[in-house]
Order: sequence, then structure tokens, then C-alpha cells
Amino acid sequence: MRRVLFFSVSIGAGHDLAAQAVAQEVERRFPEARMRIVDTFRYINPVLNKVIAGSYMESLRFNPRIWGYLYDQAEQGDKFIDLNQILSKLVSIKTEKLIKEFDPEVIVCTHAFPAGILSILKNRGKFTIPLIAVITDYTIHPFWIHENVDKYILPCEDLRYQVAEYGVPDEKIMTTGIPIRRQFAGNWDRAAVRKNTGLDDITTILVMGGGLGLGEIEDIIRTLGNCEINLQILSVTGKNDRLRKVLEMVNAKNRIKVFGFVENMAELMAASDFIVTKPGGLTTAEALSQGLPMVIVSPLPGQEARNTEFLLNSGVAVKVRKLHHLVPQLKNLIANTTRLNQIKEMASAIGKPGAAADLVNYMEKVVESN
Repeated sequence: MRRVLFFSVSIGAGHDLAAQAVAQEVERRFPEARMRIVDTFRYINPVLNKVIAGSYMESLRFNPRIWGYLYDQAEQGDKFIDLNQILSKLVSIKTEKLIKEFDPEVIVCTHAFPAGILSILKNRGKFTIPLIAVITDYTIHPFWIHENVDKYILPCEDLRYQVAEYGVPDEKIMTTGIPIRRQFAGNWDRAAVRKNTGLDDITTILVMGGGLGLGEIEDIIRTLGNCEINLQILSVTGKNDRLRKVLEMVNAKNRIKVFGFVENMAELMAASDFIVTKPGGLTTAEALSQGLPMVIVSPLPGQEARNTEFLLNSGVAVKVRKLHHLVPQLKNLIANTTRLNQIKEMASAIGKPGAAADLVNYMEKVVESN
């Protein structure tokens, strides 16, 4: 493999991280390969990027029910307006020129919108190379489905029948898991990690709100920080600098260590006994790869609600409906070692730390055969 072009969308961190995970594995296997990760909307039109990303984030922060309603309606087939018509307007000479000049051997999309845009370009005969769509949540939305996508990469086998219901033939479907960075494939020694990172060897709770630091994190930190359980809290606030500064000022009985956007997530997960989080696709995949029990608080409507359903049905997470239930739920899990071990075992069984490597194996074969 010599040239790979990735298309992502920088809303949150997950889509970019999935692309980076695959690119990292390509670079490891093919050191001379040229790769580029394109932030699709920003590349096509920076103003368009601000409008789309801004509108999405505003809806999540101030009225997530609107996003959930639109997501659900579109999932049921009511797209309000023709999506292909929107995508056709997004397709630009600039994108066509990039593909022609970069001359990739394969194109990988880690977000539904560029998958649609590239499918339209392929339909117009602008390229003939394989187009791969990597599903980055434990659910499939019709916005992902496009006639000229050559392969759908699924996070789990449970989605295969759902994709088939949208008319996708089985030969276009492959399950590797959500691609995550190679650091998650390592075998970590919890006690050693805690020692190396200056942590106490006691019950450790990792609190996350995703790459954008969304969710009731401040309330969660205060609740855990002053609870009767002897524990330490690691809080990752992502790109939310305001939240990071607020949490750094919290005074509590239990130790609190605050991080912004981190590169050593596997190490932090390895040091933890639980993760309290909103269930974004990448966060979920990373936690499962480490066999880390998940406590879900305030999942957003739409894909996070679907991810929650998957996790609860798989027996690898518990959901806290009200914040004052969080500490009692943790106490129950800590006391019930049999149930806790079952959760860890099931999470490890579902986790796919080698997803990126499996996808690159497929990419290598399809490039050679093409």
C-alpha cells in the first residue's frame, strides 16, 4: 500500500481518532506509505464547517432533544429533505482535485457525511478505487448507507442484520470492531501503571465526557470527590478548557486528578477500575478493549442512546438514571465481585483491540486485487 486518503469530520474526537488509528497501523506496516486525513467540511468550505459543527454542538449543549428527534425521524426514513441533494451541493471541484492529485489506492471514511459525498463522486466516475466506510458507533443509521460504498466496517456482528435490512449485500459487510490506537493492544499492569503515574493503589474512577468534555462532569466529580468510598478520581475533560479549570479548583475529600485532551488514554484506563462516561463510540471501543466496566451517565439522544442499549444488552455496563444513584451503584459493584468479574470478562470478550490491524489487512488485500 502506497497512498491512502482518509475523510473524517472533526465533531468530537472519535471520528478523527478512528482515522488516526488506521493511519498509525498503515504507517507501522508500510513505512513508505503516503497518507492524508482530511477534515471534510473544513477542507471543502471553512464557513460551512463552522455552520454545521456549530449547529450540532449548540443542539447538544442546549437542547439535545432536538438532535435526538431529528436522529430518530431520519432513522425511521423521514429525512425531511433529500440528503443526496445536500451532499451534491457539498461536493466541490476542490475535493475532486484532491483525489486526482493525491491519487489514492483506497479511500477510508470515518464519518457518514464524507461517505455520502465520496459515494456521489464515485457514481459520477471521478474515481474507481475502493471506498470504505468505517462505522464509529454501535448502531447503524441510514445516513451511512450509499450505493457506491464498497465495504462497510462494523463494530460488532450484531449490526450485520441491520445493515442488511438497508439493502446492503453481505459481501459488502465486514466486522473488525471500531479502529482504536495501537496503545490499547498492550498488556498493562495496573499496579505498575499507577506507580509510574504517581497514583495511589486504591479504587480508581475515570470520569470522561468525550473529546468535547460534555455531560454533567462537574456534578459527577463533586459527588465522587465527597463520597464515603475511599477512591481517587481521574477526570478527562477533552477540549473543554473551561471545565478543566473549574475542576482543578474543586476541593474534595478524595483525590482528584484533572486532565485535558490526552494521548495516553490506554494508560489512564489501565489504571482505572471503572469508567464513568457518556458512551461515545470510540470511548466505548477503548474501554471494552481494556475490559473496563462502564457506568453510563446522561447519554445524549441519538447514537449515544443506541450505544447505551448495546452496552446494557451486552452486560458490560450499568446506567445511572439519577446522579444520586451513582455512589450506591458503585458500592454495589465493588461489593459484588462475582458480578464485577463477569462484566470485565464480557467487556474483554466484546472488545477488539486489533480492529485497526484487521482493517489494514483487508485494505492491503483489496488494493492488491484492485
